Amino acid sequence: MNTLFTGGLSLKKVLVASLVWGLILTGCSDSEKKSTAKPSFDVEKLTQSAWLYSALPENTVAYARVPNPWAGFSAKDDSFKYALGNEHHVKAVKQIQKGVHDNIISHLGDEVKPLAQFYVEHTKGPVELAFVSQNGQPVVFVGTRLDYSDDKSFNAGFSELVKNIPNANVMPQEGEAKGIVSFGRGAAVYYRYNSSEQQLLLISGMGTSVTSLENAASTIKPNQKHEMLKLEGDIDSSHEGLFFWASPKNALPFMQMGMQPQQLAKLKELGFDKAEGVAFGYGVSGGKTRLKLLLDMPIDDQNRYLPAVSNTINVKSVGTPKWASVISIPTAEQSEKLITKLYEAGVEDVQSWQDINTGMEKEIGLSLETLLNTFGPEVTFFSDKVGMFAAVSYNEGSIDALLKKARESVEVEYKTYSKNSTEIHHLSIAALGGANDFDSQSNGESKLPVALMKNYHENIFWVVEGGQVIFASVPQLLLERQERGADTSIGDWLKSQQGYNPEGTLLGFSSSVDGLSRSSYHYYLELLMILSDLTGADVDLLSFPTANQLGFPEKGAISFGLRSDKSILGLEFAFENGGTDLLHGLGSTSSIAVIGILAAVAIPAYQDYTVRAQMSAATYAAEAVKVQITQALMLGAKVEDLDNGYESIQAAEEYENSLIEKIVVNDGVITMFFKNERLGYGPQTLVYVPMFDGDRISYWDCTGGTVAEKYRPVQCR
Repeated sequence: MNTLFTGGLSLKKVLVASLVWGLILTGCSDSEKKSTAKPSFDVEKLTQSAWLYSALPENTVAYARVPNPWAGFSAKDDSFKYALGNEHHVKAVKQIQKGVHDNIISHLGDEVKPLAQFYVEHTKGPVELAFVSQNGQPVVFVGTRLDYSDDKSFNAGFSELVKNIPNANVMPQEGEAKGIVSFGRGAAVYYRYNSSEQQLLLISGMGTSVTSLENAASTIKPNQKHEMLKLEGDIDSSHEGLFFWASPKNALPFMQMGMQPQQLAKLKELGFDKAEGVAFGYGVSGGKTRLKLLLDMPIDDQNRYLPAVSNTINVKSVGTPKWASVISIPTAEQSEKLITKLYEAGVEDVQSWQDINTGMEKEIGLSLETLLNTFGPEVTFFSDKVGMFAAVSYNEGSIDALLKKARESVEVEYKTYSKNSTEIHHLSIAALGGANDFDSQSNGESKLPVALMKNYHENIFWVVEGGQVIFASVPQLLLERQERGADTSIGDWLKSQQGYNPEGTLLGFSSSVDGLSRSSYHYYLELLMILSDLTGADVDLLSFPTANQLGFPEKGAISFGLRSDKSILGLEFAFENGGTDLLHGLGSTSSIAVIGILAAVAIPAYQDYTVRAQMSAATYAAEAVKVQITQALMLGAKVEDLDNGYESIQAAEEYENSLIEKIVVNDGVITMFFKNERLGYGPQTLVYVPMFDGDRISYWDCTGGTVAEKYRPVQCR
C-alpha cells in the first residue's frame, strides 16, 4: 500500500515538474486578461485561399497544399489579423515584393527566371495537388489562383511560360483559356483557367489520352461533403496553410499490388482499410495557428491501443488560470481490454488482467481495478492566483474503502481538520513502510540514517468540492482557495480563451502567456527590416501602428495535446499567432541572427577541420610507400622501375580504405587519389615527388595535385 500512495505522489511530482515550462512562460504573472478595443479599419489580404479542396472527386487518394510564398504576410483570422491587414503593412510587403523582382528574380538565369517570375508574381493562392484514381489509373490535378483578370492576358502569360520549358508545346482551344500542353508522344497536360474566379486547373496522368483528361476535368465540381474537409477544417480553416491528407482506404487498392498477403492481412487487422484519412498541416483554425497530425479511424476499442477519451472538466480556478494540464486515466474496462490484447499478442513481461489484479491485491491489499474505479478518468493540474493544484473526480464509496485498506496495510495516518467551515483531509504515509526490518539488517554506523528516515512522511492534503477532489502540497493553499472562491471554469477557459478542446485529450497542456502577441509583433517587424535590407525595399517602419493600436490581447495561448477520442487520434500544437511565438523566450530575431551568423561561421570551420584531420590520417599511408621506395633505391633499384607491384609496393587499388581510393606509384612518384566528397568534384589527388641530392632522396615535394590548399597537411602547402 505504501508503494501505491508514494508512487502516486511521485507521479504527481513528476507531472508537475514537467509543467515548469508553463511557469516560465507565464512569468509568474496573475494579471487578468484585459479587453482591448479592436481597430475599426478594413483588413486587406495579400493572398487568396485555395479552391480545389472544395471540389475534389470522391475517389481522391491524396491531397496536398503548399502555401503561397506570400501567405505568411497575409492577414488571417488570428491575433495578427490587423497587424498584417492594415494598409501600412500591405504597402510595405508590396515594396518587398517589388524588391524581390528587381533585385533577385531579374538576376536569375534564363532557364528558371520565367517560372520563378510566374510563380512569385502571378500566383495569388496556394498550389494544390490532388491524386485521384480514375478507372484504376492515377491522375494528378493541380490547382491555384492567378492574378490574370481575363482570358487574353492569361493565354499570353501562360504561352510565354510554356515556351521556356523544353519540348513543351501549347495547343489552346480557339477563343478559350484552356487546351493541352504536349511534351511529346504520350505526355500531355490539360489546362483550364476561369478568369472570373481566377482559378487555374492542370491535369495529367501516365498513359492518359486527351479525352480522358477532359473527362477528368468534368469531375471537378463543388463537393462540400468530401471526407477530407472534416480534418482540413480542424487544422486549417483558412484554406491557405500547409496541408496534406491521404485516404488509406482509397490508397489500399494501389498498395496491395506489390504487397504480400500477410502484410495486407496485418493492415486490415489494424483497421487500415477503414481509416477515413490521415492529415498533417500548419494553418489557422478557431482563431489560433495550429500544427496538427490527425488520423481519422472510427474503429472499436478492440482494434486500438490508445483508449477512447471523453473528458468532462468540471473544476474551477480562482481567477483566470495561468496554465492547465489534463491527463486522462484509462478506466478499468479500457485497461482490461488493452492489457488483454497485449497479453494475447504475446508482448514480453505483460501478465493477464486477472494475474495483475491478484498480484496487486496480495501485495497492497487493493486491486488495480479498484483503484481505477475509484479515481478519474480525467485529472487536471492547474495554476491560478492562489497557487498550484491537482483535481480528480472520484467515487465516494470506493475512496472510503481505499482509505480503510490503506490503514490496515501500511503505516498510514489519516486525519480531517475543520477550519473556517472548510474540511481538510490529511494523509500521512511513512516513507519506509517496513522500517523495522531495516533495524535488524543495519550496523551501528547505518542506524542513524534509517532512524531519521523512519520519521519522514509523505503528506497529502485535499478538500472535496462536489464530485472533485482538490489536492495541494500544503493546507494553506486549500484554505485560501476557499476564502477567495473559485469562479472560473477551467474547461470553458480552455475552449474559449485558449482555443483548446480538452474533451478528447489523453494528455494536454495549455498556458496563458503575458504579452505574447505584442512580442511576436515586434519580432515580426524586425523580420520585415531584415527583408527590406535584403531586397532593397523602401519600407517606412515608423508608419506602422503600435501593438496597442492594433488591439492585441494582453495574453496569448500556447497549447499541446495528444488526442484520442472515438474517431480521431492526433498530436496537436496551437499558437496564438504562429512561428514568431517561439521567439518569445529567445529575446528577439536579433538573437536568432547572431546564432545564425555563428553557425554559418562555425559549422563550415568545423567541417574544414574534420576534413584536414582525415587528410592528415590518410597521408600516413604515403609514408609507408616512401619507406619502401627509399629502401629499394638503397638496394640498387632504378627509379624508373619503382612502380606499383615492384617488390613490396602493392597494387594501386590495394591501398583503398574509407578515405583513399588508390595510390599510384610511377617512376618513384607517389600519387594519392582520395574519395572524400568534401574535397570537391572530380579526381582529388596529392602528389609526392622525390627530390634527389646525388643518388639519395633528400626530401619529398608534395605541393602538386588537385586537393585544395586549405585541406593539405602543412608541409604540402
